[in-house]
Amino acid sequence: MSRSLNILVLDDDVENAESLAELFAMDDHKVIVAHDGQQAIEAFSLNKVDIGFFDVMMPGKNGVDSFIEIRKTHPDAQVYFMTGYSADDLLKTALENGAKGVFGKPVDLPKVLEMLEKAAA
Repeated sequence: MSRSLNILVLDDDVENAESLAELFAMDDHKVIVAHDGQQAIEAFSLNKVDIGFFDVMMPGKNGVDSFIEIRKTHPDAQVYFMTGYSADDLLKTALENGAKGVFGKPVDLPKVLEMLEKAAA
C-alpha cells in the first residue's frame, strides 16, 4: 500500500479546488486548500507539503509567482500546475524554476491519480 501524501491545492475557483480536494481525500491523502497565492505560501510555511497542484492564472499573485516564492524557502517543493488558458510564458517560467509538470483544465483525473500513486510509492 502506498503512503498518504500531504497535498496543497491552490485554485481561485472554489468548486474546482474542493472537487480535487475531495478526490484526493477519498484516496486517503491529507489535503489543504488555498484560494489565493498568499494562502498557498502561508500553507507551505506552516505544513509539510509533499505535492502541490497550483492553478496558473489567478487574481493577485498568480500560481507561478507563488511557486517561485515558495521555492526560496522550500527548494524541494514538488508542484504541478493546472491551467485552462494559454499561459506559455508563465508555464515556461514555472518549469524553468522546477515545476514537476502541467495539467490542462479540466484535469485528467485518472492521470493525476496515477501520478500521485507513483509519488506515494
